[in-house]
Amino acid sequence: MTTRHTVSRSELHRLVWSEPLTKLAQQFGLSDVGLRKICLRHDIPLPPQGYRQQVAAGRAPKPAPLPKSKDDPTIEFTVTPEPPAFAMDLMDRIFAPLIEAEARPEARIEVATGTSLTHPIAKRIFKALKAARPDKYGAVVYEGPDPFRVRVPPGSIERAVNLIDAFAIALDQRRIEIRSGGSGPGGVGVIIGGEAERLAIEEASQRQIHWATEADKARTKRFGYSTAPMYDFVPSGVMTVQITTATYRDGLRSLWKDGKTRKVEDCLNEIMVGLYRAAHAATVQARKAEIRELRAGEENARRAALRLERATSRKQLDDLEEQSLAWERAQRMRGFILAYEAAGREPDGALPAEAVQWIDQASRHADRIDPLTPTPPSALDYDECDLTPISPWHIQDD
Repeated sequence: MTTRHTVSRSELHRLVWSEPLTKLAQQFGLSDVGLRKICLRHDIPLPPQGYRQQVAAGRAPKPAPLPKSKDDPTIEFTVTPEPPAFAMDLMDRIFAPLIEAEARPEARIEVATGTSLTHPIAKRIFKALKAARPDKYGAVVYEGPDPFRVRVPPGSIERAVNLIDAFAIALDQRRIEIRSGGSGPGGVGVIIGGEAERLAIEEASQRQIHWATEADKARTKRFGYSTAPMYDFVPSGVMTVQITTATYRDGLRSLWKDGKTRKVEDCLNEIMVGLYRAAHAATVQARKAEIRELRAGEENARRAALRLERATSRKQLDDLEEQSLAWERAQRMRGFILAYEAAGREPDGALPAEAVQWIDQASRHADRIDPLTPTPPSALDYDECDLTPISPWHIQDD
């Protein structure tokens, strides 16, 4: 169940400059991306990259002043339920230091220009893209055994592989495994905390109406019909990088793209942080699945015991009803036998022999039906399979 938390604009300004954004966001039940967006929406300046390291070194600059406002508005936060203890512990112990390290100036990932590629994965993808034929949308596609999927116009191949080269080198520097197909057990991906994450680099195409060229007109005049396409697809010029394995994980940013003032080349450290968060979320999700499976097993065992108890009680009730009906039937039979005996006596009180035989046989039937009277086996107790005729082939030789 969600609750609401309120804080004044000035208080939030004080908090974001006094505590790391990742820790402060957890207190509000938000992601640091969500808290950052709220601050920007309310014109609250945020600490620059490397500010926490300057604080630790004792040379932090003064906090940026809070822009003036007519009043000090109250900001509302939707507080989600607190994450499980294991999720917070995993973030604090493993992923938070990695995320904070990406803000250090020396950790910045720089993208080179040209085609002087260094990483073997980037070289392999560059070679494959150069050899690929454009699809009907004018893009070349790489879907090889590496955790990088690429779909770009031919003119953007160099830019795409430079992104991959810089990012792959950064992963190696951080000792993060890049697992390609056939390189080890498990799935293909960037392996962080045992989770395999994959990325896609793409530049979408824009659709434009195809205007007939002179060649199109000449071909139409010659053959009587046009083979020209209805649309042309041209590069959009907007490059995107997406963590495809994190697309549907709630609360995670998984897509970065060129903006008006910032290119994806400037977002590689943020993408690295996105990989850490995606791996954390996947680990937590897997742990939650294990807990759900364990709890489901315990609940199913409890329900199985209840089903067995119900089945046992139901059988006891069915047996009781069956036995009580059998007892009543036996009692009715005995009453009839007594009436038959009384009706069959001679004037001198004697019973004919056939009556005596019938009464004896009938009494044995009544005793057999009565669940309270033990009786020897009756001919009526024989199973049908023991009475069905057999052929000589059923007789085994001595």
